[in-house]
Amino acid sequence: MKKIIDFFYGVPVTRFLSSILIMAMAVVMTLNVVLRYVFGFSFNWGDEILRYMCVYMAFLGIAASWKFGAHVRVSLFVERVFPAGSRKYFRLLADIITIIYLVFCVYFGVVLIRRIVASGQVSPALHMPMYFLYGIVPLSSILSIIQILIQIFVKKSYLEERE
Repeated sequence: MKKIIDFFYGVPVTRFLSSILIMAMAVVMTLNVVLRYVFGFSFNWGDEILRYMCVYMAFLGIAASWKFGAHVRVSLFVERVFPAGSRKYFRLLADIITIIYLVFCVYFGVVLIRRIVASGQVSPALHMPMYFLYGIVPLSSILSIIQILIQIFVKKSYLEERE
């Protein structure tokens, strides 16, 4: 179990994939613009793949940012209103509520994917199955849940003050 936790916490897979996607987006976008304005030709799938890469980058970035505490949060209420001794419980409660929300995202994401698989929907230009695009929602939610659980049980981040 420790090896699995060390892998998820030590290997920045989601951050690496997000970085690769943003670089690939820059290359595809530059290539498409140069082809369009210099040669009068552009790839008909360029805009669509950029959109999908942006969605994947954003959702993988969500999962990656849990590790670094980079999510935007409104902690003023907890950090300034409640007494210092009880703040850790409210931080833990916020993490638990976030996990519950992410579980709902996983469940309804899977429901959505099943419906899309049943419909056989494909993307217009790439002719890629749309469940591949929507699959990032439950995947990033699962990765986020894992990161939050690591923060709670291994790193005990709820004990530290949050900005």
